[in-house]
Amino acid sequence: MARAKAKAKAAAEAAGRTVPEQPAPAPEGVRAAMLGHLAAMESTTRAFLTVVDTDPVAAYEAFYQEYLRLEARVRAAAADARDEVRWPGLTGDELELRRAEEDLMRPDVLARVSPRVLASAARAVNAPAAGAEPKPGETARAANAATVPSPGRPGTTARAEIRTAAVPAPTAPAEQRAEAFEALRRAACTIPTRRFGEPDRLDDLDLTVGEGWLLASWDDPRAEDVHQLLYRGRPVGWTAPLPDGPWGQAGHIAAAHRDAQAADILTDPASGIRTHRSVGQALDVLHRAHIDRLRAERAMPDVPHLALKRPTGWSLPSTRGLGDPDRAALDVGLVHLTWPDHPGVQELQRDGRPVGWIEEYDVQRGTWTALIDSSIVANAASGEPLRCPDADAALALLRRALGEHLTRW
Repeated sequence: MARAKAKAKAAAEAAGRTVPEQPAPAPEGVRAAMLGHLAAMESTTRAFLTVVDTDPVAAYEAFYQEYLRLEARVRAAAADARDEVRWPGLTGDELELRRAEEDLMRPDVLARVSPRVLASAARAVNAPAAGAEPKPGETARAANAATVPSPGRPGTTARAEIRTAAVPAPTAPAEQRAEAFEALRRAACTIPTRRFGEPDRLDDLDLTVGEGWLLASWDDPRAEDVHQLLYRGRPVGWTAPLPDGPWGQAGHIAAAHRDAQAADILTDPASGIRTHRSVGQALDVLHRAHIDRLRAERAMPDVPHLALKRPTGWSLPSTRGLGDPDRAALDVGLVHLTWPDHPGVQELQRDGRPVGWIEEYDVQRGTWTALIDSSIVANAASGEPLRCPDADAALALLRRALGEHLTRW
């Protein structure tokens, strides 16, 4: 058919006639979405150039935020178009798991993960019985995890051994692959000093962040884009790259040190995201979270020690039938609950469990109090309940109290 059309076109051209080209079919679905996003990018750029001379700072900020949104949409649409072709019919959780499996096997990601952790991740996936034939597309080692090639095997590098051990079998159940992904995520979220030792460099941030702030980094190639933030010599938190996966889009995590052995992955209260577009944005989230923590530690500075009064019998706001609350993530794993129709109470939760709340104590005077286990936070010296001038001060007091070991008065 194509050859006949070509002959007809050649004959028509020889006779001096032109054959009109058939219009290409209009793109549909994700392809049309991609073109629409690209057109919006061009429109955003032109709008920026129109107003940049008037107010360059505001113009650039508006352009930056809009372009980030559009760029993410273009990347998502491109991934959809790619996967429509190579994995037809694959949707939902299975598609997300397949994408995560592919992204996590990138060499630059594996280079940041301890071989010991990768080996344990491989053992988490149940291997077929010994002697079973490998499935199509499956390596011999993935088919039989008990068969460990010798380190000296010619032509096999240590990286290849790690990669083969960590790849779950393509036909493994989704639950098993998810377990392997989680093991790799945990490795990427390990405190950097436990992975790379003491930092090789400490950069002064006095001019950019403020006095007393330092940024630590390592010469180890595996620690590329891994940075630790310190305040007055004490680690505050750290950032590290994380690829796409069931936990969200690729970016940089911001992890706040809970203690020397553990850390909490922070969610940006402004956007609700857990992975950030750049190291700078992740460090900014860490910095803001620590400032909030310092503010809580300095609540009621004239009261050196806190205590709890006897239980009041008041019930948690979340058990009072106030409706669905608004939720906002705070640092160190805390979630802040508020009720728009009931502005006199606010609650804090960690890991889905209530840890305390604040409540308006005197409506006429506008004073607030903080409570833990239905007990009002008090001055340990006098036993007097502490009253705060507003909700923000009460919330800071509650967060300070949660960080101390309180006794009852």
